[in-house]
Amino acid sequence: MPDSPVLIVGAGPTGLTLALTLQRHGIEARVIDKLERPADLSKALAVWPASLEVLASLGMHDAFSQSATPLRSVTFGDGAKRLARVDMGEGIDSAYPQPILLPQSKTEHILHEQYVASGGRVERGVELVSLDEDGDAVTVTLRDAHGHEETTRVAWLVGADGARSTVRHALGIEFEGYTEPALFLLGDVHIDGGDLDRHSIHIWWHNGGTVALFPFEHDVWRIIVEREGSPQTAGDDSSADTPATLEELQQAMDRHGPPGTRLSQPAWLSSFRTNERLAVRYRGARVFLAGDAAHIHTPAGGQGMNTGIQDAFNLGWKLAYVLQNRGDAQTLLDSYEAERRPVGIQVIDHASRLMHMGMSRSALVRFVRDLAVTVLDHMPALQMRLRTEMSETDITYRTGPLLALAGDSRHFARGLPGTRARDVHWTDAADGTARTLWPSLSPALHTLVTFGEADDIAARAAPHTDAVQIVRLPGTGEHAERYGFEAPGFVLIRPDQVVALRGSAQDGFILDRYLERVVRMGSAPAA
Repeated sequence: MPDSPVLIVGAGPTGLTLALTLQRHGIEARVIDKLERPADLSKALAVWPASLEVLASLGMHDAFSQSATPLRSVTFGDGAKRLARVDMGEGIDSAYPQPILLPQSKTEHILHEQYVASGGRVERGVELVSLDEDGDAVTVTLRDAHGHEETTRVAWLVGADGARSTVRHALGIEFEGYTEPALFLLGDVHIDGGDLDRHSIHIWWHNGGTVALFPFEHDVWRIIVEREGSPQTAGDDSSADTPATLEELQQAMDRHGPPGTRLSQPAWLSSFRTNERLAVRYRGARVFLAGDAAHIHTPAGGQGMNTGIQDAFNLGWKLAYVLQNRGDAQTLLDSYEAERRPVGIQVIDHASRLMHMGMSRSALVRFVRDLAVTVLDHMPALQMRLRTEMSETDITYRTGPLLALAGDSRHFARGLPGTRARDVHWTDAADGTARTLWPSLSPALHTLVTFGEADDIAARAAPHTDAVQIVRLPGTGEHAERYGFEAPGFVLIRPDQVVALRGSAQDGFILDRYLERVVRMGSAPAA
């Protein structure tokens, strides 16, 4: 028998989200991290609405919102001229439409505090040395900070150990992609002057260069700029060995950024090249990759950490079901890569386009960019598209064994199988109380929402009350329209807030099939 149900390698946002999700199913994972103490660098900053939905379901929305800077807009400019401003929370179809800015170190702190408060523990200074999969478990060798080694067996292992993932290397999984030749400078600094809105990201270009500014805590800003003289094609570059300085960043701001700004008190100065890489597969037999271990990309769009959090939330309930001997293990576990790897491709492509457009030195690209952004300021539909892409609320699963159980679903509008669930508002007929759906969703349960007279549908789910909760709504009203119902019907929402099924009151057979393959206890031998 394995010594632990799940070993999570890496205690960053991805690993901790996975550990918290498993906890909600009553499963205590073993979590290790080779760092002896949490990283104190800001790293990722943005937390987008889809991730806030995840964090809220794990009980942490207030902790995040109280610690963060609301991100109200993205402002584009050229020299002294503002080109466009896009309001980021407006019109986002989410229970938590307002994105926030928070240093990754604080995100990790909040996640860690929640995990420990719920009885979890992170073993720090412990690294994975080797792993060996067999049919029943994974044998791993671990080494602590004192050099002591331990060999143990775990049922499942998840590599959430970053871009240089030891787990990915141990599996021999290729990390396909490339490294951008351009060298970028990064600084977390105080900025005075410039009339900068502290609730806005500022993307500014002038004199052939671009500066990106991200606000967080007090008067501290993250500044990213391409180093002057940085190569545009692959090759040797001696400037990579030259440390970034505050003076160099100030020169870049003076040349390319909003006028009248003064930088001071640097907390972090660094230089970096961006990578765009994707693991060719997300799993071995009993080992999975999540977060940066599976995909990395440029920081444009700020979606790397968010994508890892959502990887973990997707995988967590599926691993839990398998460990509980619930559903069909192959159906559940094969769906992880089928759903999440296409998302990795999409996010990498989106970030690459943003980076190349925003940082290009080409005169033609700069002309087209200025024109496009000026048009953006007068086109609400284009602004809405940008907001939605950034929020990640439009991510859709189009393939995989779970989606196949939904039947024919060639359309992927919100509220249909494979898309994120939509919040709805209604008035409780019993007491007149105004209610919303989102607080009822649970990371440990499927939620069957019936609209109108759908007693037969509810009765089919009743034997599975340990895994399915039922929410009964009136058959008419805005809440029904949100899911496209004009007659009695139902939607089944997965624990990761994705619509699993949608059907009429006569479509009980698809619910039966799903419950048999995914939910029923003992429907397949325990993996």
